[in-house]
Parts: sequence; C-alpha cells; structure tokens
Amino acid sequence: MPTPPTSGALGTLLRRSRLAAAYARGSRRQVPGPLALMVETTVRCNLRCPMCPRTGGDYPAADLPDALLWPLLEEHAARGGDHVYLYGLGEPLLDPRIFDILRRCRALGLSTILSTNGTLLDPPHRRALLDAGCDHLIVSLDAASTETYARFRPGGDFDRTVTQVRELAREKAARNAPTTLVVQFVRLAGNRAEQEAFRAQWQDVPGIDRVRIKDEDIGLPEHALYAPDGWRRDNPCHLLWRGPLLVRYTGEVFACYNFAGLGLPLGNLREQSLGELWDHPELQALRAAHHARAVPQDSVCGRCPAVRPRLPFILGAILSGGDRSRRLIPVAERLALRLPWLLQEPRRPAGEPS
Repeated sequence: MPTPPTSGALGTLLRRSRLAAAYARGSRRQVPGPLALMVETTVRCNLRCPMCPRTGGDYPAADLPDALLWPLLEEHAARGGDHVYLYGLGEPLLDPRIFDILRRCRALGLSTILSTNGTLLDPPHRRALLDAGCDHLIVSLDAASTETYARFRPGGDFDRTVTQVRELAREKAARNAPTTLVVQFVRLAGNRAEQEAFRAQWQDVPGIDRVRIKDEDIGLPEHALYAPDGWRRDNPCHLLWRGPLLVRYTGEVFACYNFAGLGLPLGNLREQSLGELWDHPELQALRAAHHARAVPQDSVCGRCPAVRPRLPFILGAILSGGDRSRRLIPVAERLALRLPWLLQEPRRPAGEPS
C-alpha cells in the first residue's frame, strides 16, 4: 500500500498538477493515480436494453467479491484517488451492499457517481440513497415517450419510472440534500428526434440539477451515431493518465470499457494490486503510442467511439477534479451539439464514407 498522499487542498492541487504534467509530457510509468475508477460492483440487471453489451450475453447474477471490493476502495483512496463510478453493465441498486459502499467511499474521501435506470427508485431506495450521501446520481431514461422507452428499456415502465424520478427530485429538494441529480438522454440512431422533448420535460423540475444529453459512446453498429474508425486522434487519450480504469465484477481490470468489450484485461485484482495494474507494461505501451501519435486506426483505440475532447478541456478536467468536471459536462455537451468543433476533435458520422 502506498504512503498516503499529502492531504488538504494543497495536496489535492499538487497531485492534480503532477498528473497534468505527466499527461503533457507523455509519461509512461509512475503516473500519479488513477484519479478515477469505474467499479462494476454487480452485473445483475432487471432490463434487457438493446444498446447494452450485456443484452445477449450469458451473464450470471454475480457481484464483485467483498475480498476484492473493500481493499480496492482503500487502495484507491490511499493512492490519492478522487472519485469512483459505481456502475458497469449491471444495475447498481440490485447490489445489496450499494449503500454501505457509498458510505465507505464517503468516509474515505472518495466522491461517488451512480448511474441507474431508475426502475427501482421506490420510497425505501430513494431514502437510502439520500441518507448514504451519493454525490452524483445519473438516471438514464433515453426517451421522452412511452413508445421509445419501450423500445430502448424493455422490461421497464415509463410512467412509473418517471414518477419515481420526480418523487426523488422532490424529496431531495425538500431535504436540501447535496446529491447532484442528473436525468440523462443518450442520443442513439433511433431516439435522437426526442432529445428536445426530453429536455423540455425535465429542465424545470425542482430538484433536477442537470438535464444531460450525451452522444452514444459504445459503438454498437445498429445504434451508433459515428463511424467506428473515426479520425486521426490529435491528443493522447486522457483516460490512460487520469482513468477511470474499469474493474469488472470478476476482478479483471481494463484500461477502459472499450478494451473490456473485447475481453482484453490488464490483469486481475486477485493477483495484482491497483498500483501494479496502473503501472502495467501494456498501459505504459498505450501511453507511449498515444503520446507519439502512433495509434493505428485498426486498433482498439483507433476504433474508439468515445468523444475526444480538445486539449484545453482535458487539462481543465484534470486540474479541476472529478466533482467540478462532472457538474460542467452536461453544459459542455449541450454546447457541443451546436458547436462540436469548439470542444471536441471531429468524428465521422455513421454511414458517411471515409
């Protein structure tokens, strides 16, 4: 276990500055962090969304074992970690430990982000979420109508879920709870016509802090908005320096979710520590290739469908930290819908010839 980093605001600023410098230099090894982790505490889910890689897969009703989960959170905090995304291909509210996990993260000084489909936000779950102190809660609905919701969220009930989210917003506002509550619409080839109707439905609801409309970033062909080969990457992928590393329910650790989709892990927490995996030779090689602008177009990174921010926004996100960046992301995404060239490197729309 590494020596705990310098505490307080000055220590946080120094860690972020060192990380920004490591990114700018293209440092391959001994990079501070990771700043962020994505931890799939469970792979259980109650829906069969067609745009989710889980659908059609043979997944068990399984959780990340306690023997891996709790030490991971401890090590992440000890290494100066900033925040943790507590979700993956599962619905986090199906993990019976989730509220204990949120409380432990808070005790360790780790900011928490939870993403839920909202179907389980009944009164006990709403109360427990607010009591546990989730910092950033995303409810992904992806529809403004019953028909579209049924297409993309089979197994869910649109009217009931919307009512539960509105009740959560009301209760959060009544308690003056500090949770940032975001309703999310992921733009897909089959739902983007409803994005403005979705914004209108939610933007003036008391207790809703952000209405987020984001582009699809998984790249399944039938739902993709952008071509899988994209364009030449101008800036190194910031995820390789700041995270999040993805920890799957099996204990396998991936450079990012894009590698997880192809089953290419760096290793497993059963055999290696977080620090060893963050300094893994394969991750070092990826950092070197990105810094040298030598990422082949036919590689995993070359085909990545995720947004590629421009350099000022990458450095700003590193220096400002996870919590502040997350609050600004929906604002930046809304601007990017109108002026995409301002915030992100260009991507070729799906179906457009190279």
